[in-house]
Amino acid sequence: MHNLAIAPLSGILPITEPPKQKLHQAQLFEVAVSISINGISQAVMMASPEHLKDFALGFSLSEGLINSCNDVLDIIVHSHQCGWQVDLQVLARVQHQLKQRRRTMAGPSGCGLCGLDSIEAAMSLNFPQDQTTKTLKLPSEQVIIQAKDALPRLLKSSGGTRGNHCAAFFDLSAHIVAFREDVGRHSALDKLLGCLSNKKQATNEGFVLITSRCSHDLIAKAARLSLTTLVTLAQPTDLAVSSARKTQLALFCFQHGQLKRYA
Repeated sequence: MHNLAIAPLSGILPITEPPKQKLHQAQLFEVAVSISINGISQAVMMASPEHLKDFALGFSLSEGLINSCNDVLDIIVHSHQCGWQVDLQVLARVQHQLKQRRRTMAGPSGCGLCGLDSIEAAMSLNFPQDQTTKTLKLPSEQVIIQAKDALPRLLKSSGGTRGNHCAAFFDLSAHIVAFREDVGRHSALDKLLGCLSNKKQATNEGFVLITSRCSHDLIAKAARLSLTTLVTLAQPTDLAVSSARKTQLALFCFQHGQLKRYA
């Protein structure tokens, strides 16, 4: 057998790896947040890791787990290997209420009704106790537009993250009272509700503006905290409109840049 010498082929370039594409760092932060009451887990939600005490308080109020911030003795936040743990220490009498409405949930940031025990619980609404003498103080269309236009400046001056949802409370002169942001619209509203409850803010002296569409669960949360007016930057669902009318909540939404009142 003859040994054959293999000559190199001319014009063939050596194989090289394609250039590595630069990977960008995410600017939005999302973590698992476990909310427990007196050591008993109530929910695990995905949320931004800021203002977790407000989030836990607002969530517990807006979901009907507690009736008032006066039920809460302390809120303890500590880190967990997989996220954060927030434990509300509440009065002993609240334990019975929790047994009446159990909720075990592993919910994504885009969902506010996951894991409810029944359709009836999901559709439950908190009606105003005094519907006949209730005085509704509505913001004017000019005030709502003024608040909407002020929101980008507010977020920029406070170091807000572009892409997060923002929930803000304005008085009837379009002056900002409080705001919170989160990767999820439900969590942003819960954080704001917790903040307002801590401040003992009267919710009938202003309105909430949130940078999202409006769904039934946002109406349910607002009604439980006795909000009188909700404004969203996108159109509502038909169920949200129906629920707002049932609870006498004034609902304004922007649709294609135009402000419309639905309830």
